[in-house]
Amino acid sequence: MTRGSIGFDYTAAPGHAPGVGRYVRELVRALVRIDGIAGAAPRPLRLVEFGRAPRPMDGAPLGLSGADVTRPVHRIRLRLPRRALSAADRLCGLTGTVASRGCALFHRAPSEREYRLRAPWSLAVAEFPRAGSQADEELSLTCRVARGIIVFSADAADRISTRYGVDPGRVHQVPVGSEHWERDLGAAHGPRTSRDILVLGAIRNSRLPLHALTAFEALAGVTKDARLLFVGRPGDATEAFSTALDRSPVVSRVRWIQDPVEARMPSCVAGASVLLHLTEDEASPVTPLEALRMGVPVVASRIPAFEEAVGDGASFVEQDDAEGTAKALERALIDSQSSASRQALREIAAPFTWRASAEAHLAAWQTMLSSPPLPSAE
Repeated sequence: MTRGSIGFDYTAAPGHAPGVGRYVRELVRALVRIDGIAGAAPRPLRLVEFGRAPRPMDGAPLGLSGADVTRPVHRIRLRLPRRALSAADRLCGLTGTVASRGCALFHRAPSEREYRLRAPWSLAVAEFPRAGSQADEELSLTCRVARGIIVFSADAADRISTRYGVDPGRVHQVPVGSEHWERDLGAAHGPRTSRDILVLGAIRNSRLPLHALTAFEALAGVTKDARLLFVGRPGDATEAFSTALDRSPVVSRVRWIQDPVEARMPSCVAGASVLLHLTEDEASPVTPLEALRMGVPVVASRIPAFEEAVGDGASFVEQDDAEGTAKALERALIDSQSSASRQALREIAAPFTWRASAEAHLAAWQTMLSSPPLPSAE
């Protein structure tokens, strides 16, 4: 790499527990504990935050301090209201100037906040908008001008190249970490006692909550003691889901936690018997891996990113087959009682660590900065 810091749009890390927030938070947490490449001194990190939004994950959850931290960290907070930031960007490009000052490379994820950077930059893509949508067109443009793209599955790498016309040499696949909840739980978790089938994520149409409920209704006739637990905020499917749940014959065995508390998530996942993860499309296997890391069997939609990462370690189901999903859940509940089966699942997820991800990011950034800049990018 050339001289300078590695910059991050760090706004989501202290501001949002799941999704992009967790990705940036855990990646940086691992990077500050890794020595430089090939014996060189660790390159400083420049963490830039924008706006005045609450920061519920600030402090210890960020993991920026400790005796094992070896990389210098500079945290910059531009605490201006969003309207003021937008005005300053239009006048003088304030956001991009502050973000990339002194950076050899700046790393970001797709965001509603767009700004022109003064340094080469990379983009992490973990999900794709609907084809043909405005968001899809915007992501296509962004990918074509980034110095490099980081993805978490071979399927995502192929889509970036074929769908957006990006040179495959500029697309870098890295593993995603999965041990964050296991680490936070520590030794506090005892033997599994629940019969909960856990569904994580906001109640969105893309996450097929009605399919999950229908499959559980089919299962309930043969498995009398299982429960269905939804943990996620309301989304665009809330009204339809709530109506269906109110009318369901198994409503007494379904619970919905609408305001998840991040500190309770490790014990919630570790205490479940099965993770049911249905989705129309995802480009990262992080959610199945989080459960497998805890020894929790997974029933999931047949998504290429999931199949790549876990192979036979999960039961894959079709999105329109509630009966098949019910049967897969029944088998998974049986497997959850076997300590040998649970240990085998942990071993599948074991290589997916945030340190491995951070090391792969560093290698990708080194390749990006040794490549010539794009004529239209900077």
